[in-house]
Formats: sequence, C-alpha cells, structure tokens
Amino acid sequence: MGITIDYSPLPGLEKTGVLAPMIPVTFRNGKHEFSTIALVDSGAEAGIISTVIADNLGIKWRKIPAKTGFSVGSSFLFHPVNIVASIFDHNFSLELNVVEGVFAFKCILGRKDLFKCAKICFEGYKNRFEVIFREFN
Repeated sequence: MGITIDYSPLPGLEKTGVLAPMIPVTFRNGKHEFSTIALVDSGAEAGIISTVIADNLGIKWRKIPAKTGFSVGSSFLFHPVNIVASIFDHNFSLELNVVEGVFAFKCILGRKDLFKCAKICFEGYKNRFEVIFREFN
C-alpha cells in the first residue's frame, strides 16, 4: 500500500507558484533529531543535507574530508555521512552528503537513498506522487 502526496510549493519560493514533490523526513544522529521537508529528485545521484541540518544533528562534518561534486551549474564541496531517516514511520539508514553552500534546497533525496528504499511513482499531470516502501527483513 502506497502513500500519495500532493506536490508542494518550493520552500522560500512559495510566491512563484512552482510545485514540486516534497516529503517530510526526520533525521536522527545519536540523541539529535531534525525534521524537515526534502525534495524528491529522480535526477539526483545521491541525497544531500545542508550544513545547517548537519550542525543541528551534531555531525562534525568539518572533520570529514571534503570531496568535489558537480551539478549542472557548478561544482560543490561535500562530506559523506551515514544517518538514520524516518519517513512516514519507515526507518532506514542512508548515506547522504553534507553540502557546503546549499541555497534553494536544504535537503534532497535521490536515487542512491530514497529510491533504494521505496518505489516512487510521479504523476506530474496531477501534481502528486506515490511512495511505496519496500519491506526489509
């Protein structure tokens, strides 16, 4: 059984009227917890979180060696981390990247994380998507 979610306005860009597939997620790192909204991006190789989210989770990302990533518009620095995520009471471990200088999206989930844990069915013409979580033994 899947969960159907309506597309939402992009955070910080609500006045534009642009809707996107956004999903509520709670990250946990030890005793730290942080809830946010993530963009579900089928074009993203891996998920990212901002340094602000990482700081709130007590992640010492500055001590993790930086790597260079590339996007359509530029390159960026990132620090890989393992973290626990909860989406609609489904808990799983993810390898995400703490990205320096993230602007528009503070959290993106992509093919190497959310898409390995769930089937995602986009219905752009209806401005909604469905998430069907895999059952892990």
